[in-house]
Amino acid sequence: MAKQGSVGPSRSGDQFHYQWAARQCLGLLTGADGLVAVTIEGASLDEGDASTSVGDEVIDVGLYYGSEDVVAAEAIRYMQLKHSSKHAHDPWTASGLKGTIEGFAGRFKELEASLGLNALEEKVRFVFLTNRPMAEDVLEALADLAAG
Repeated sequence: MAKQGSVGPSRSGDQFHYQWAARQCLGLLTGADGLVAVTIEGASLDEGDASTSVGDEVIDVGLYYGSEDVVAAEAIRYMQLKHSSKHAHDPWTASGLKGTIEGFAGRFKELEASLGLNALEEKVRFVFLTNRPMAEDVLEALADLAAG
């Protein structure tokens, strides 16, 4: 086995991304749940008239169900994956999530303008997947936002 040196933790995160995305791609083989496309590092280039490049930089994996066209799709999942070997027990803080939230919020606003809020809420999910815990104050703030 080759010695990893200082890039080991970074490679561990990369390997998590590759393996997680590859597992999602297996769903394309059966089509049982309607998965029709998996994108890596950004949204599909075939999202249609409602497409936007806003927030692309925070999308590690895009999952498209029914269609890649945003209007025709049954469901879309925009995913950001964060894996840490060195900081697996360090909670995510609001400042650590800032870039992701800004990217997802910008994309949400753009899609809302073209789809409308009801359609957007029914079909699009923004997902932050991590092996690290969330800080309690972040969870409380999200709960407050969800409650209105």
